[in-house]
Amino acid sequence: MKILHLGDLHIGKKVNGYSMIENQRDVFEQIYRVIEEKKVETVLIAGDIYDRSVPSEEATETLDEFLSHLINTLQVRVIAISGNHDSPARLEFSRGILAKQGLHIVGEYNKLVNKVSVDNFDFYLMPFVTPATIRKKFGEVIEERELTVSTYDDTMKFITGEAVAQLDRDRVNIALYHGFVIGSGEKEEDIEREESVKPLAVGGKESVAEKYFLDFDYTALGHLHGNRRVKSERVRYSGSPIKYSFSERNQKKSLTVIDIDRDRFEVENIEIVDKYPMVEIKGTFDEVMEADIDSDAYLKVTLTETVLDAMNKLRTKYSQVMELGIEIATSDAVRKDHRSANIDKVPTDELFKDLAASVGVELDEEEVEKVREIVNEIIKGEG
Repeated sequence: MKILHLGDLHIGKKVNGYSMIENQRDVFEQIYRVIEEKKVETVLIAGDIYDRSVPSEEATETLDEFLSHLINTLQVRVIAISGNHDSPARLEFSRGILAKQGLHIVGEYNKLVNKVSVDNFDFYLMPFVTPATIRKKFGEVIEERELTVSTYDDTMKFITGEAVAQLDRDRVNIALYHGFVIGSGEKEEDIEREESVKPLAVGGKESVAEKYFLDFDYTALGHLHGNRRVKSERVRYSGSPIKYSFSERNQKKSLTVIDIDRDRFEVENIEIVDKYPMVEIKGTFDEVMEADIDSDAYLKVTLTETVLDAMNKLRTKYSQVMELGIEIATSDAVRKDHRSANIDKVPTDELFKDLAASVGVELDEEEVEKVREIVNEIIKGEG
């Protein structure tokens, strides 16, 4: 079976106030072409289908168009789970009717093992879930077996254990899970997590051991936005198909196509054409304006000088400046006295000029003179 593994679509997402819908629709067109060219039969979506638990009308329309094209036009089946950004109940609405149309989606654990069977394939659907939710729903089972379910690792050990006990080894067994999976010997803090990836826990351990998934022939993961395997080639993150933060700007986004059967396993990553690249640039205003950058790129600009109305001026060339920062070197006088801890020797007006510059404001001579007058008044008052 040819399978397209997707995850972290985040439909409806806004980055610094910019809607990603147009970008998402462009990527969906690329997905349609890959499905046709590679003769994909099944599309897996490993969570974070929407970016918000209550999506906008535009986001719901975009997802409806996407799924309708996959199922009705391309005639592929879609198997999906909810992620930590999704509303499980909202995604599961009309689940029974949708399954008859070729859309199998699980958002909530109404039972411990959620399985979809197609030909000689069994798909085990494991949406994002917190330890507290599992304890609440299956507390009696946990208590009877004297289990501890206090971490995400405990939770998935429990859930995968139930699924593995039901595996038919003569069939192809595929798991979908949305969460933070790490391999043997890896540490949570060593795994790159993009700025756009929302933490699953505050101050607690988030990771789940890869070993719980090794009984499956393939595990389609969602949550991390980079395309990567977790030790084993058969336990993989597809990554998000779109860059959702500047921490992802150097990632090569791709579509993961799996060709799998009992005696066959092949992975192909097909690079996505980035219509709207994310670019960081630092320099003077003139250097930035003269740079060879796609005018449609999403930009993070750091200017090394103050420029009046800089954002509007930048947008005369670059329509999508998402972030603008100012970094100006402190004057020699301030740097010298900072090092010697004799800051009291630095002229007061010089200190104020540097303070203003640090937040992107350049004081003119009239403003500097006003600062001097105020400081002198304060000194006189203290005398």
